[in-house]
Amino acid sequence: MRDGTNKACTFEAWWGILTSIGLLRNKKSLAKPPETINRWHNITSPPPTPRSLFRFFLMRHTRPIVFLTVLAGAVLAAGFKTVNYLDADAIMAKVHDTHSAEAETDIVEMVSVTKDAKTNAVQTTTLKLLSAVQKDKKGNVMYLMRVLAPDAQKGVAFLMLEGDGGAVDQYVVTALGTKKILPENRGSSFFNTDFTYEDLRREKPGEWKYDRLDDEKIEGTDCYAIMATPANKEREKITGYTYRFLDIDKTTFDIRRVVFLDSKQKELKVFDAHDYQPTNNAVQRPRSGEMKNLITGAYTIMSLQNSRVNQPIDDKFFTLDTLQHWGADQDKLITELQSAAAKPTVPAASGAKTP
Repeated sequence: MRDGTNKACTFEAWWGILTSIGLLRNKKSLAKPPETINRWHNITSPPPTPRSLFRFFLMRHTRPIVFLTVLAGAVLAAGFKTVNYLDADAIMAKVHDTHSAEAETDIVEMVSVTKDAKTNAVQTTTLKLLSAVQKDKKGNVMYLMRVLAPDAQKGVAFLMLEGDGGAVDQYVVTALGTKKILPENRGSSFFNTDFTYEDLRREKPGEWKYDRLDDEKIEGTDCYAIMATPANKEREKITGYTYRFLDIDKTTFDIRRVVFLDSKQKELKVFDAHDYQPTNNAVQRPRSGEMKNLITGAYTIMSLQNSRVNQPIDDKFFTLDTLQHWGADQDKLITELQSAAAKPTVPAASGAKTP
């Protein structure tokens, strides 16, 4: 159900009774997550309603009086109550609605840590970037990131433009020219970090099928567990992730963790978001997020120095011409952000991108 509500019985007191006398049989889910991921369990279904239970037994038992007698006794002992049930689509819709913004501009720091397999020497690289994302008049998302430091990479920029009909164009601008990132290449590293160009895309529900798994706890927080898989062959062909597992705070709908897997059910990366705080307009963002490569052991920590939400900038910023000919007028935006006293935040990774 899209509205995410359902009326259900309290089964704690009598569900086991009905099962033990053979009137109910546990049904396995229609779909299952990868067998190798043993911490993820069967996909859940909405709890049955009193009406659906009644119809179930009328269709399957020639003597419904037996069932009705047992049910009446159980209801007297346990009673009925109304409970909320959110299916996977409803949960993802709540994530989007809770964290959506019309515009967001940030100063971002990305620290990448790698270890040499032979010498065990640790290498750390730091990027400081301007990040800006907002919607155009048609509601399509425009997203840019421009390197501010170190000086050797200053001016290198990334631009993503959504078009009508779901088209997405991505570009990298350097002193040597502009390069378009083809869909099949979006699994490559973003500016030598553990994020990819695909990770920077906004979550589009039509491209993914969502299934709710058994609830989990992440660092003591009760979370919904969602499995995302490509919704069509086209998406499956270009994505680097055949499965994504998302843990979502049941109270705030903050994304706490995302696990990325390939077609062979092998875990590739994990993203953890930490310390959610309200921004200048009360929309919550995590203060930091860590993307860890589970194959190499490398990781990248993303955090924000300054943030500004729902204060749009000129659409001209989101053009290749502006990024290719950046000047003093554009630097004024950076000065404004660096002097702002906003609380640090970080956009959520691959599963709930905003806006």
